[in-house]
Amino acid sequence: MIRRTVLLAGLILFAVSGIVIGTILYLRTIPAPAKTETSGETAALSAGSYSEHTGSYDIAANYPTTTPLLASVGAAENDSAIALMRNFVGGTVSTFKAGFTSNTYGAGTPAQPSDGKGSLQIVYLIGSSAHTVSYIFTIYEDTGGAHPFSYFKTFAFDTKTGAALSLADIFLPGASYLDRLSSISRSELPGIIGPGADTQFIQNGTTPEEKNFENFFFDNSDFVILFPTYQVAPYALGPQTLRIKTETLSDILKPEYR
Repeated sequence: MIRRTVLLAGLILFAVSGIVIGTILYLRTIPAPAKTETSGETAALSAGSYSEHTGSYDIAANYPTTTPLLASVGAAENDSAIALMRNFVGGTVSTFKAGFTSNTYGAGTPAQPSDGKGSLQIVYLIGSSAHTVSYIFTIYEDTGGAHPFSYFKTFAFDTKTGAALSLADIFLPGASYLDRLSSISRSELPGIIGPGADTQFIQNGTTPEEKNFENFFFDNSDFVILFPTYQVAPYALGPQTLRIKTETLSDILKPEYR
């Protein structure tokens, strides 16, 4: 009886071992699942910020993770606005890092700013009016040039439709808005800049072209245009801000933006 029990136990153990070995062999024939590459920028930016510190550079970047569009229009429009800004921030970070990786900053060597490291900082402010919400990004970069520099990127959204607004979207069809903005800028900027204002500098940076006025937003009853360093004044005088009362543009603005 005992010998039969031992024999039966041995057969069971042999069968189980066979199953285990067979399972292992079978699993080894199944291809491993492909790895999904997720960049550090993408992973971190999903939380609204990105930070990285290496021996070559320091990066700190932020963007909003929610907007008033969620309440005024809906989740889809809110998500679309956030994606637009996140893609801008992510692209700026990637371009900055690529410059160091490929040694394109400086004379064929990695950038060597005054403190020995490059830096990128992206911050934002919010502006709003009765029918818009805007996000004003300021980008500070030090890539080893004669001095650090800064520039702007603005995103304006219609709070009733959720649409991202370009200059052409806020003015009446056929309106000569670029000529008007050029004329106002040339008239107002000398007084805003003050001593050191250069007429030729201003003329060159305010020709009636879309690119010269693309960084705009509404702030209550003001239509605001941002001019980065070098556009309308020398570096030493910094960036400039032009505020225009919307009533001044009422004849060419669409009714909802007056």
